[in-house]
Amino acid sequence: MGRVLQPAIFPAGFGPSTYGASFADVYDRWYDGITDSAATARFMAARCSTPTVVELGVGTGRLVADLSAAGLTVIGVDASLVMLSASDVNHVRLGADIASLPLRPGARVGGAICAFNTLFNLPTAELQRRVFIEAAAVVEGPIVIEAMTGSGLDEAESQSVGVSRMTADSLVLAATVVNHEAQTVTGQHVDISEAGIRLRPWHLRWSTPAQLDQMAADAGLQLTERYADWDGSAFDSTSDAHISVYR
Repeated sequence: MGRVLQPAIFPAGFGPSTYGASFADVYDRWYDGITDSAATARFMAARCSTPTVVELGVGTGRLVADLSAAGLTVIGVDASLVMLSASDVNHVRLGADIASLPLRPGARVGGAICAFNTLFNLPTAELQRRVFIEAAAVVEGPIVIEAMTGSGLDEAESQSVGVSRMTADSLVLAATVVNHEAQTVTGQHVDISEAGIRLRPWHLRWSTPAQLDQMAADAGLQLTERYADWDGSAFDSTSDAHISVYR
């Protein structure tokens, strides 16, 4: 098992498994269609040098079924044992921090994927850089990152509150605090239903594409492809998200 990140690195009240503990019971219901998992699987299968792929921050296994259907064997790594236990799909699950992978160098992993802003759950640039270093030591194929560019936050209010989702018997309010200088967003989903009130906190530290490219370069990697989505749409200055491939 990899080394556990020290909680002191995280903001007060947060830790490596906070997100998983907050969202494991609703993640599949709330975020099932957040990105195209079938397109993700096709993208990875076309690029992996061998059929084994490690998913960094596998969570409940949202992508695993499609990755497996595309012929890939998935090793899922996540710091949240709650998230891992919520998965009912068949794959290898390892409880560990993605900045300290429990895999030996030379493991012949054909590729790695870190999907939908998962990298940004790590609260510092140095920890995000460690992900590239750790992955580069065990992956012989592409290391693929899906993330927001951060450009959509340039004009965001420093504080906001709004309705996230609402049904006839539930209401979820979302409160966020954006620190543009630190490149962080701290949020709280207030989940109100007949069962009571549940707080679901989260924290992201985003990095720009250029910052990620430098992190990759520090690990001996270089950017080989970048797209706006998993279908290969062109990436440009107006793109809100990116799919970046490093080798």
